[in-house]
Amino acid sequence: MEKAYVTNDPVFSVLDKSQRLSSPGEVGPGQQTQAQPQRFGRKTLGEILVERKKITEEQLREALRIQVQRGGQQKVGQILLESELVDQTDILQGLAQQLELPYLDLLPINDIDAELVRDLSIGFCSQNLVMPISRDSTGVTVAVNDPLNISAVDDLRLILGSTIFRVVCPKSTIESAINNVFERQDMSRETNQGLATEEGDDLAGLEEATDLLHDTEDAPVRREVSTIIRRAISEKASDIHIEPFEDRVSVRLRVDGSLREVRTIPKKYQANVTTRIKILGKLNIAESRIPQDGRISLRVGGRDCDVRVSSLPTKFGERIVMRILDKSSGVRELSASLPEKVMRPFEALIHSKHGIVLVTGPTGSGKTSTLASSLMHINKPDVNIITVEDPVEVALPGVGQVEVNEKAGLTFAAGLRSILRQDPDVVLIGEIRDSETAQIAVQAAMTGHLVLSTLHTNDTASSVTRLADLGVEPFQITTTVLGVLAVRLMKRVCVTCRELTTHTPEELALLNLTPERVAGKKLYKARPNGCSSCKNLGYSGRAGIYELLVFDEAIRQQIVKSVDGAALRKIAMTRGMTTLRDSAAERFMNGETTLEEALQKTQVDD
Repeated sequence: MEKAYVTNDPVFSVLDKSQRLSSPGEVGPGQQTQAQPQRFGRKTLGEILVERKKITEEQLREALRIQVQRGGQQKVGQILLESELVDQTDILQGLAQQLELPYLDLLPINDIDAELVRDLSIGFCSQNLVMPISRDSTGVTVAVNDPLNISAVDDLRLILGSTIFRVVCPKSTIESAINNVFERQDMSRETNQGLATEEGDDLAGLEEATDLLHDTEDAPVRREVSTIIRRAISEKASDIHIEPFEDRVSVRLRVDGSLREVRTIPKKYQANVTTRIKILGKLNIAESRIPQDGRISLRVGGRDCDVRVSSLPTKFGERIVMRILDKSSGVRELSASLPEKVMRPFEALIHSKHGIVLVTGPTGSGKTSTLASSLMHINKPDVNIITVEDPVEVALPGVGQVEVNEKAGLTFAAGLRSILRQDPDVVLIGEIRDSETAQIAVQAAMTGHLVLSTLHTNDTASSVTRLADLGVEPFQITTTVLGVLAVRLMKRVCVTCRELTTHTPEELALLNLTPERVAGKKLYKARPNGCSSCKNLGYSGRAGIYELLVFDEAIRQQIVKSVDGAALRKIAMTRGMTTLRDSAAERFMNGETTLEEALQKTQVDD
C-alpha cells in the first residue's frame, strides 16, 4: 500500500494513501469545499465522547438540554468544555473520529520541508492554526487544529494548488511546527539573499513588534532578531547568548540548563543586529564602552514575555545576553513542586510569624520560582506582603513588589528600610548580597517580621558560613534563621526515546543506592542522539530536587560552637536530613532522570 509520506516517525504510520483519499471533506484544486452533511449512521460528537467514556449519558443529556435552553446557538462541545467535563484534547480526538480524520499529538517537526510554506505567511498559519507537513503526488497533508475551519482549507487549496488532506493536532503542536519551519525558511532565505544590505539597514525610529509570531516585517535585521527570539521562546529557552568572536557572531540558547549553538551571524552584520536589540531594549545605541541593562516587553503567539537585555563590551564587540521571562506561565502551586516530605516542614516554616527562611542555589536553579510559589501559598487578604527585587521577574497578584534601581539610589538595603515602614507581615528580599542587607534582614526578623530571601551557596549548611562572612553573628543566626531550602533543577530523560538500562552495584552506590532498593524499578538512560521530540538531546524538561535544613536545637547549638558548614552538614544528616543526592536518587528510581544527570547535579555531595 502506498504510504502518504516517507518518514521514520511512528506517528505517521496511522496514515496511508487509501485512508487519505477516502477521508470526507478533502478537496482537489478544481473543487469547491462545502461543509459536509452528516452521513446516515455517523455518530454525533456527544455519542463519541460517551463511547470513549469521557462523559456519561446523563451529562450528555444535560448538555443537550442547555443547548436547547440557549436557543441552539452553542455547540455541545463548547458547553461540555465550559462545564469542565472534558478538555480540549477530548474534543479534538472526538471530532477527528467523527470526521474520520487522523489525530496526532506530536509531529516530526524537524523533518517538515520548509519549502512547503514558501507561498504562505506566518500570520496566516498562526491565525488559522494550520501547518503543511508533507507533500506527495496525491496532494498536501496539513495539520489543523479546527477541522471544521472550511475557509482555511479553501485558502490552502487555492494557494498551494493541490488537494488538501487533513490531520488533527493540538494547538501547541501546530504552534511549535509554525515556529520551527518558518524559522528554517528564514535561515534558508538569508543564506541565499544575505542578512542585510552592504550599506546597512536604516534602523532609526523602528518600534518593537507587538507580536513576534505575526511579525512579517521584511527588513532583514528585524526578521533576524525576531527569528532568534521566536525560536528561543518556542524551544522554552531561558537565555539567549549573542557572542561576537573574531570572524563570526555565535547565537546560543540555554535550554533545560544547557547551552547549545543554534546559528551563526556573519561578522559584517554584527553591528546591525546589536543595534536592533539595543533599540528594542531601550539602551543607548551610541554607547558601546560600558555595560548596559534594559528590558523588552513583547508577545509571541499570544504569550506575554519579558526579555531582560544585558550588553557587555568585549574585545570583539558587545556581547548580548537576553533572559526570557514567560509571564503567561504563571506561578506553580508549591505542592506541585515540592515532594511531600519536604513540603510539610517547609510549609510550617513559611507560616511562621517571624524569622528568616532562606532558599539557596546557583544562578538558574529555581530559587525565584520557589519563593514566588511560597508567597502565593501564604498570600491572604489579611497578610501584607512586600518584596524588593532586582528585577521583578514574576508579577504576583495581591503582593506589593518594589524593583531595585541602583542608579536612583534604590538599593536592596534602602528599599528594605522603606518597606519596614509600610507595616508588612512578610518581606521578601530578592537576594542577600551584602552585609548591610543581611543586617537589616536580621533586624526585621527580630522585630516580628517573616523574611524570605535567597543566597548563592551550594547547599543548606554552607549558607550559615556565608551569613557569617557577611558579618552576621552566630547568635543572630540561631535566633532568627528558621530553615534553609537548597534547590536544583535536573534534566528529565525524554519519555519518547528513553531506553531501559541496568547499573552495577558500584554505580548505584554513587547515589547511595543498593540493588535491593532498585529491585523492580524501571531505570532509564538517555538515547545518545535523542529523537525529534527532545530535539536530539535525549532530555526534555526539568524537575526540581530539594534539601531542607530545619534549625532545631541541635543545629543551633552546633552553630554557636562553629559556623563550619561541613560539620553542620554531618550533624544534619545524622538527624535525618534528606540531601540533594537523596532527592536526585528518588527521581532516578521513579524513572524521571538518569544516573549520570543525578550525579552531575549533586556533585556538592561528593
